[in-house]
Parts: sequence; structure tokens; C-alpha cells
Amino acid sequence: MLGSVVAEREPGRLLLIGATDADASRITACAPDECNVVRLSADDSATSALANDVRFDLAVVIHTLERLSPEAGKRLLGRLRNVLAQSIVAGVRARSDDTDDHTTWCISDFIAMGFRQCRTSAQLAGGWSVYRYDIHDYKTTPDWLSSRYWANPKRWDKERW
Repeated sequence: MLGSVVAEREPGRLLLIGATDADASRITACAPDECNVVRLSADDSATSALANDVRFDLAVVIHTLERLSPEAGKRLLGRLRNVLAQSIVAGVRARSDDTDDHTTWCISDFIAMGFRQCRTSAQLAGGWSVYRYDIHDYKTTPDWLSSRYWANPKRWDKERW
């Protein structure tokens, strides 16, 4: 699953966080040959070692969020989203929204941070879910937000609010 996302994105710079050796070899096998791969541990402070001017095309987070507190996990994803990566793919063990276990993640936690659940997530076994964030399709532009409807200089003298 994660390998197909990497193959689809064809990143020039790939950041792997928390991936086991087996996961890392499967994921990097799908990356282009010229891809620069950086691996970090599941510790959320590991990303603070990266300079702010380093920007990755894709960050893959796996076996990590379950080990961190919810606040630390949100900090990690927020730093990746805001500073370090254009696209993020996160694999986590899922829980339903109606349980009281606050140490695991649910879909509403990811939606609140701008992530979307991958379509193929439903096919994964063992309660795993995959979520993605991509700055290029983060927010679809609504139809009304165009010069045809407002801020059109040709309409300035015709309509007043």
C-alpha cells in the first residue's frame, strides 16, 4: 500500500519515520533510483534535528503515532505538514470515534489536521488505516471563489455592496 503511494508520487526526497528495516526496503524499492531517502526513528524529537530549509516531497510515517502521546503526534504531523513535507502518508492502527481510548488515533483526528483517508485503507487487515495529506489538493477551490463572481474589475461599477 505505502509502496504504491511512493511509486505514484515519484519523490525526489523521501522521509521515512518509524519504518522498520523490512518496511523501509519495501517502500524504497518503489521509489525512483535518484530518490534521496532519509530515515528517522519514531521519536518525535527526531524531526527537530532537521533544518527548516530541508523540504521533502513525501514523508511516510508508520509505527510511530501509536507510540507517541496525542499531543506529541500532533506536533510531529504539524511540523511535517507545515515545514518539512509537501505530502504526508501516515499509517496507524485505527479506532472508532465512539471509543474512549485517547491514546490511539481515529479518522476525526486526521481530518482535523487536513488529512484524508486513503481509499485503499478499507482493504487493509489488522485495523490499520492510511491517511494522506497533500498540499496540492488540500483544499479544493469552490466555484464561487473566482473572478467571475467577485473581485472582477469589469463589475466594479455595476454592483455595490
